[in-house]
Amino acid sequence: MTTAQQRLHHALDALGRTARPGPAVDGCGHCYTPEQLAALSGPPGLVPDRLLHSVAAKNPDHWGDFPTLYRRLAPRVLRQLTTGTLHVDGPLVAARLVAADWSGWQHAELVREVLDAWWCVTLASPCANASEVLETVAVATGAVTPWLAAWTEARTPTAERHVTRTVDDWLHSARLPDLRLGFYRELPVGPEVADWIAALPPRLLDEDRRYWLDLVYHRV
Repeated sequence: MTTAQQRLHHALDALGRTARPGPAVDGCGHCYTPEQLAALSGPPGLVPDRLLHSVAAKNPDHWGDFPTLYRRLAPRVLRQLTTGTLHVDGPLVAARLVAADWSGWQHAELVREVLDAWWCVTLASPCANASEVLETVAVATGAVTPWLAAWTEARTPTAERHVTRTVDDWLHSARLPDLRLGFYRELPVGPEVADWIAALPPRLLDEDRRYWLDLVYHRV
């Protein structure tokens, strides 16, 4: 286990220790049975995975007290998300975390530590989807610049391969200069991302990529 993975493991364990049963869950009776609502009202660790995944994705208006429910389930949702076992898109989970006002939670700093550690693991993992993880952590925190800065500072061959793959996708998929991140494309980041790309070292922003960047911004 790498240092980054150990950090994520410890962060998830710390967040997991905050999980507690809560008040009876009031939810949509058309989508959830009384038995499922009872399970959601009990210990978070006993909620079946299939039910957990459903709640992780559902719109907040399905619940009487969505922030409380999502706060209780967030340790398990984030553990599965960051370890690749949650069958829900990361950017959608980010949108739900924002809707639940996670930054105002009592243990918000533990959620932030999970996100930080997950980004470090992502940058060190050759098979990770760095673009999707970036969308998730940026939308969850409402900012992309700190995550881009950490990406630049990583300076490892794996992190740099993630950079070139992601930049190529952004430049060749007509997503710049109007790049918006998130499941709902709710976070506009085009100018920030363009400035970041333009400042990349020559080994990452070769002549071809610089040409495409200039073309996107009508400078050629």
